[in-house]
Amino acid sequence: MNKKEIGMRMFALRTEHHVQQKEVAAVLGISPSAYCDRENGHVIPSALEVVKLAEYYGVGLDEFFRGGQPVLNMQDHSSNGYNVIHSQTVNGLSDELMQRFIDVMATNAAALEKLATVLSSKV
Repeated sequence: MNKKEIGMRMFALRTEHHVQQKEVAAVLGISPSAYCDRENGHVIPSALEVVKLAEYYGVGLDEFFRGGQPVLNMQDHSSNGYNVIHSQTVNGLSDELMQRFIDVMATNAAALEKLATVLSSKV
């Protein structure tokens, strides 16, 4: 997903849950104008912000990034990774969407590692 698509997803989740930008900004610990920049696609949210948004809206990261797209389900297919991805492409999850998800996660890998460290220290 690119910045604009992530912003559109943020807008969709916020309006579905009937909350104002300032409420979500407070959850993220940023100003309402900084949140607006993310929702309008001018700034990409950090991995930590995406995790906070997913938790706030009660959705998993897969749901945050894919919206209504089908979920990859390894149990529904043979253990051959190609077959899993190929069958999901046929069922609606495009290669482009998968690549966008991979790109976003790679970009935010360092932040996710920091988050994992913080979360594991709290257990």
